[in-house]
Amino acid sequence: MGRLSRLVSAMAAGVLLLGLVLYAPAAADGVRSGLRIAAETALPALFPFFVAGSLMVRTGLSAAAGRMAARPFHRLYGLPGAGASALALGLLGGYPVGAQVTVQLFQSGQLEREEAERLLGFVNCSGPAFLVSMCGSAVCGSVQTGFLLYAVHIAAALMTGLVLTRSPGTALRPAKPVRPEAFTPAFVGAVGDGLATALKVSAFVVFFAVLLSVGDALGILNSFASILAPVLRFAGLQEEAAEAFVCGLIELTNGLAALPGLALPVRSLFPLISAMVGFGGLSVHCQTLSILSGSGLSARKYWIGKLLHGILSYALASIWCGLLPHSVPAFAQAVENTGASLPVMPAICALLLLLPCWYCAQHTKQALS
Repeated sequence: MGRLSRLVSAMAAGVLLLGLVLYAPAAADGVRSGLRIAAETALPALFPFFVAGSLMVRTGLSAAAGRMAARPFHRLYGLPGAGASALALGLLGGYPVGAQVTVQLFQSGQLEREEAERLLGFVNCSGPAFLVSMCGSAVCGSVQTGFLLYAVHIAAALMTGLVLTRSPGTALRPAKPVRPEAFTPAFVGAVGDGLATALKVSAFVVFFAVLLSVGDALGILNSFASILAPVLRFAGLQEEAAEAFVCGLIELTNGLAALPGLALPVRSLFPLISAMVGFGGLSVHCQTLSILSGSGLSARKYWIGKLLHGILSYALASIWCGLLPHSVPAFAQAVENTGASLPVMPAICALLLLLPCWYCAQHTKQALS
């Protein structure tokens, strides 16, 4: 199996090199597009949060916040309170701030290995700046829709955490004493760490933009879209969204940018965007894996968590559109709210939500007993 894996990797590298040589202009366009996205979106949105997250861990603020949130967080997720700071920063800062803070908490001794791996499954989230400005205003033409997407995103993340974690079987252990750094060296180190992480993230944004551009020139994106079209039809989505969905699975921003021109009804667009943002895309996952590299943490539960986050986000958004069809504003002037039927069958949505709801009830019952 190892030999086969090496052979496949070598073939993939060869195909990539050949594509870059044969479609050099497309690759150059991808670089320019990726640099523009990194400069206008990724760096401004993420760099301050990378610095803030590192500064919180270095100065001991995350440990203090963890002590305050220790009991409720432990009752819900069976994890130390320090994980609450990773969840909060992940929901505020966006991908991959939650993963960065989790790794720092593990390296500082505030989380055990198994605790950090479970936490990774639900703290690496999209932030309000991206959801409101990009998804809401730019893609949907509505800031209100962006806030609604953010609410669905948070709910799906919290539900994912309930599924991935377990009820505490033991008492809450005392937090490990952490010696905070003085502010000056902590600030200098946090800025350096934040810049290094932000540049690494930007590199993945640029390279995946190149992959999309070359893949489009080679016709690979169309092929994958044709394969996924039956799946999208089963979920009640138009085939026109297949290529944008494939782009979103690879690089989230490019996939979302392709949606406004499709003129799809609101009830199809809203759950689709919610699912894409919940999953995150391969570019986001590679950014996260680069942060995990060398930490000793496994990404298995992270992958499970992101897949579940995408499914729950889609289910919640679909149910919202079905129960409150007039609460979602029109996405653009050219898009007509056709009053189409619910994108997925209510029974399927209900089944997807039964497990986390049951799990939440079990946590609450044990916490009160």
